[in-house]
Amino acid sequence: MPIIHLQKPVSDIERAEHCFKGECLIYKNISAMHELIEYADKLLRESLNGIDPVDAQLHFSPEAFLQRTGNVQAHFRKSETVKELFFKVLEECGVDLNNTYYDHFPMRIVPFDTDYDGAECGVIGHHRDSWGSNIHSQINWWAPLYALEENRTIALYPDYWDKPIANTTATWSHKDYLEKRNEADAERQGCYPSAPTLKASVDESNLLKVMLEPGDVLSFSSAHLHASVPNTTKATRYSVEMRSINKHDLESGRAAPNVDNAATTPMYQWFKHILSKEKLKL
Repeated sequence: MPIIHLQKPVSDIERAEHCFKGECLIYKNISAMHELIEYADKLLRESLNGIDPVDAQLHFSPEAFLQRTGNVQAHFRKSETVKELFFKVLEECGVDLNNTYYDHFPMRIVPFDTDYDGAECGVIGHHRDSWGSNIHSQINWWAPLYALEENRTIALYPDYWDKPIANTTATWSHKDYLEKRNEADAERQGCYPSAPTLKASVDESNLLKVMLEPGDVLSFSSAHLHASVPNTTKATRYSVEMRSINKHDLESGRAAPNVDNAATTPMYQWFKHILSKEKLKL
């Protein structure tokens, strides 16, 4: 699986041609991404009493660390400012915002201790993002906020690009997930998974730990099997992510192959137009 490093933007069509055949793109040194990193770093340091966010776990109890960083994550979920900053990132990578829809823009945190857990905190297991949305024209965007290490990054599994793996897409229901989540106690997550999950083990022998610098941006097909690398370092991982769909890709049938997704209902309503905010309809 080639990783292509780019020093210039590429068109939506060119990006789709690369991603939908299993290639990954790393856009180097995006100025708007540096702007977003500066903004996020300021928020985190303010919430963490000025302590370097990468080392802050060493200075707070797990509960205090989760609360303080969770406040920043909540800001990211709600703030139009941070989304606008990342839309500038997409534009700098060559994305035509007029034809593009997005889902949401979380800050993900992967601590270096298994005592931490939460909706946007902790290791995310093996999955394809297209399993949940059932949209194969979807592209993932991922970027670190601080320097990475091989044991503190994201992993892709190129052997599974065209190799199926048993999963729960045939039985998982977003409606059931929402119902179970609403039934759960306020302080606890529901027992129903938020997305389809694996039913088999993954061969880890040929995983690809993706390394990029702060300011770089990774894009790849949402059909790629990927996961968080378990954080065995002594530093916290912070990253941001978004999924996008180009309307012309949908209309023309440009998409990644579906090798193991048994779902039948595309979740177009998860995506909003970047400019008009109208929900995606096909």
